[in-house]
Amino acid sequence: MSSHTAPLALPGPRALVPPHPSRTARFTLPAQTALAGCLRAAAADLLARWHLSDDECDAAVLIVGELAANAAVHGRSEMSLCLTLDPDTLCIVVSDRGDPSPSREPSAGDDPDEHGRGLDIVHTLATRVDLRHDSHGVSVVAWLAVRAAQRRAA
Repeated sequence: MSSHTAPLALPGPRALVPPHPSRTARFTLPAQTALAGCLRAAAADLLARWHLSDDECDAAVLIVGELAANAAVHGRSEMSLCLTLDPDTLCIVVSDRGDPSPSREPSAGDDPDEHGRGLDIVHTLATRVDLRHDSHGVSVVAWLAVRAAQRRAA
């Protein structure tokens, strides 16, 4: 039996790149209700650049808007948005530096079109939603199925 081994052939730089790399973007703003629309607009612009379909963009921007509105109301200092696009999934994470707010019963003066439906909308649109709380604050993670085959290469 020979003890000679062939030299290890290392892959070239292209072989180390995954076939469908993830794309990630992060935005952080002060937790103010007037700035929730800025996160929506940033998401809409970025997702259009990432070539998601109109329906996927609309769903994602609606999710971002609902979560950003909650973060703006409940966050102590700042809110952030992280978008990660994988071949078949868009992960949306909206975080704030606040404590989870207890569920409240709607009052007689609440307009049902303005309060209380945000997370229901997110749960309807997303394939999965998780709430995470730690010493840094609260994060809501929503996953949205996307159709990679219909996106053009950016």
